[in-house]
Amino acid sequence: MLLTDSPRFEIKRFVGGPLLTTCYALIVPGKESIIIDAPRDAWKGAIAAADERNAPVQLALATHGHWDHVTDMAKMQAMGYRTAGHPADSGLFANPMAGRAGLPFVIEPVRIDQRLADGDHLSIGGVDILILHTPGHTAGSVCLWIAGEEILFTGDTLLKGGAGYLERPESDALALATSIRRLAEFPSATTLYPGHGAPTTIAEETWLEDAQDPDTLVRYWKAGQRRWKPPGGGINEEI
Repeated sequence: MLLTDSPRFEIKRFVGGPLLTTCYALIVPGKESIIIDAPRDAWKGAIAAADERNAPVQLALATHGHWDHVTDMAKMQAMGYRTAGHPADSGLFANPMAGRAGLPFVIEPVRIDQRLADGDHLSIGGVDILILHTPGHTAGSVCLWIAGEEILFTGDTLLKGGAGYLERPESDALALATSIRRLAEFPSATTLYPGHGAPTTIAEETWLEDAQDPDTLVRYWKAGQRRWKPPGGGINEEI
């Protein structure tokens, strides 16, 4: 699905895996591309879309180390694609199957080729991407900001209707609230491309008005509010 009409690049969305996790392809036609997250099988469509636009994939980037976002990243790596992620999630990348013995498939460990840090810049076909370290959902969660386009890829840090899951051992509610406060300061017209569910904007997420006080957000989250909810149900305890 094509998501943007920017004259500089295309963003295409693919969904895969049991948690309906999103994989994005940011494609600069005739130049190069980047793949954001690698849920099960979805990355295949992303690579095909990049190839159709004569834009070879330069990097497969993980917004964080949770299994549903890196399910097939080792497969991409075996095909010669370089990977990127934040080193604070190195334990998750090294052992994505931890606590997931019930999965009907095996997820291979991911070796990160390019270690990301807050403030890093990536250039994909002349498009500048700023890396934001946004810990909380996991210690190594990152978001990607495209300056001048008001586009923000948010992984599971900020989704339509709320924040991501916090009940895993690697989650930190206060750190997530601080990260959300940082993202809430972006322009209201900013389009958010999350790791699950539909795109949204800063302006649409009216709950971000509470983001200036991280303690308030934490109280809401403990009460089950301001949390992203999958279609037709309550909080998905895996996301």
